Amino acid sequence: MHYKYRTVKISEADQVFSMLKESAEWLRAKEIDYWQDWHKPQQQYKEWILEGIRKGDFYFALDDEIIVGMFRLQYEDELFWGKRTDRSGYIHSFTTKRTYQGKGIGKLILSDIEELLHEKGIPFLRLDCGTKIDGLCKYYEKNGFEPKGEIFMQGETLQLYEKKISM
Repeated sequence: MHYKYRTVKISEADQVFSMLKESAEWLRAKEIDYWQDWHKPQQQYKEWILEGIRKGDFYFALDDEIIVGMFRLQYEDELFWGKRTDRSGYIHSFTTKRTYQGKGIGKLILSDIEELLHEKGIPFLRLDCGTKIDGLCKYYEKNGFEPKGEIFMQGETLQLYEKKISM
């Protein structure tokens, strides 16, 4: 593992929302209209995050006890992927602190998640990405994710991505 990971506590929910807002601000500065709901999230979005924290789905990535990234890892995701019978890990709310941008942190976190899934015998890692964010879509594809279809959710078209984990 490249980083240490720990589950996010409910008392740290503000930190989660702050990181999501920071990413939304970064996207806005790049003139990308995505994740902008995190500036003033609707109650349903807040509840989705809080539910994930309560379930233990949210993790902070730590480098010497400093939070450098965050993600939600689920083992089923009917909301985005529908009912599935295969074992998979699903990532949401994946972001890194902007102050560490360009240091390869995201790639290392993805690698660590793949290692965890491999150890659990889970053969797939899945995520979604807004189709408007061409650079991020290319980033995931460069990191071995393959497009598996699109869905329309909450006014956004999302590309579904999947990566086969080496077993």
